[in-house]
Amino acid sequence: MKSMKRTKRWVLGSTILAMTLGAALTGCSKTEQGASGSSAPSAVSKTEDKYDKLPKAVSVSMYDRGAVAAEEGSYEQNRWTKWIQEQSGVQVKYVPVPRNQAQDKLNTLIASGEAPDLIWDYDRNYIGTLVSQGVVQPIDDYINQYSTVIKNYINENPELKPLMTFDGKIYGITTKRPLNGLANGGMWIRQDWLDKVGMKAPTTEEEFFAVTKAFKEKGLSGNTNAPVVSMFVWPNVIAGLYATHSTQWYLDGGKMMNANLVDRNVGALTFERKLYENGYIDKEYLTDKNSQKMMADWAQGKTGILIGSVGNGIDTYMKDLMKNFPDANPVPLAAFSTKYGKFGAYQETPASIYVAFNKNMKNPKAAIQYLDWMLDKGWYTLLNGTENTHFKLVNGVPQVLDADKVKKEVAYAGEYAILRNDAKTFKLENLMIKAAQDPLSQRWAKLNAEAMKTALSVPFRRDIPFSPNSPEISNVLASIAPKLAEIRTRAIVKGDITPEQALDMIRKEYKSAGGDKADQIAQEWYDKNKANFK
Repeated sequence: MKSMKRTKRWVLGSTILAMTLGAALTGCSKTEQGASGSSAPSAVSKTEDKYDKLPKAVSVSMYDRGAVAAEEGSYEQNRWTKWIQEQSGVQVKYVPVPRNQAQDKLNTLIASGEAPDLIWDYDRNYIGTLVSQGVVQPIDDYINQYSTVIKNYINENPELKPLMTFDGKIYGITTKRPLNGLANGGMWIRQDWLDKVGMKAPTTEEEFFAVTKAFKEKGLSGNTNAPVVSMFVWPNVIAGLYATHSTQWYLDGGKMMNANLVDRNVGALTFERKLYENGYIDKEYLTDKNSQKMMADWAQGKTGILIGSVGNGIDTYMKDLMKNFPDANPVPLAAFSTKYGKFGAYQETPASIYVAFNKNMKNPKAAIQYLDWMLDKGWYTLLNGTENTHFKLVNGVPQVLDADKVKKEVAYAGEYAILRNDAKTFKLENLMIKAAQDPLSQRWAKLNAEAMKTALSVPFRRDIPFSPNSPEISNVLASIAPKLAEIRTRAIVKGDITPEQALDMIRKEYKSAGGDKADQIAQEWYDKNKANFK
């Protein structure tokens, strides 16, 4: 699930790494290395390569989303892990980590010396933190000496190289997202509910609350006391609407400011507080950590607005809604304007997963072989399944033969495709060709394409292509994260402080934790690198 594949944390600073490794990681960084700080070989003999004497074996982290059916096996052993071993020529051991606690689990494995050879994450800042801690190693030499596919890919996509680079060296291999990988946060509204109250889809914050008020007063949820809005716990949409997304640093006249501190946070907190105070949203939504209650309410026709996501990650719930209520007419809702302007819901960067090499890796040559194979051939089958079993080619597009079979046997396989080359050929108009041909699948495919276009029609505010990577900054943000969560809860749920007071408290917490120094580092980083930003 593209939108729910991220940590759904409701706290401000939701993607901040909790840096708790301490001395254990510091010790890891003090192993013997070359002058460049890399354990990579400076040269490899043309007649003898020490890695050729080692087993072609590599271990890889992966997200455990609980999506492997019992009869399929486990994330460690299933039809696809067997296929990967056979096709890649590399013995691969998979190390699942829970999606919602991935970084925490990886940190624990790193601290205990049990981390896999290949460590990956969607968060560039996390990889950057591992770089600063000496956990991972530069891989330029490995790519130059052992790769053909990755090397060519980087040459063909030079705009990705700065994203892979830390301190002048490549540490995290990444590939481009296709168009359907860029759209993430998004909103839906029941057009049939709008028709019943005689209103149009909201285009402003004021209109949004007028619609929710009408839905509730009309009792379209079943009674006038029931909530009418379902919302993912993670604040990607609301934070996007107000340009307060916790992963971002924003520019104000050339001055860098962390997202947690900008004035617009008052608006974001006020919006969420208003949802809560008026009973437009389930009172227990903050404890719905996986948003399952919210999505169940939507699928059961209990809510008329969904603040969450677009894309295939919510296909089951959307199909269930349309199956349970054939007259339901869910349509995508574009980002509406607020008093601060008009900003889109969260959209991903062009770069996808970042794959890093553990500095203690035994056979980097085998790792390159595995990743070269994955980027060249492996990804396609892992995303689509087997031809004539799971799909047939229609005008060059893999068309699903049986939606239920693919959901059970193939959907989870995409977790293994950590490098992929699908951005080159993907087209939104092919979604209906690709989908199974039953009416429900076709209806969802059409809606899905419309939703992505709608979500991408309003740009997400991203002032810089990626955030500064600094242990000092990460330490400050990680240290105040629990306090920010407490302040947020008080402002939205308890109501004993105003959003304005909440922002003032957040700024004080930030300053007392060393925020002035963090700001200085961020500003120096921006001034040094801004000429390279497009």
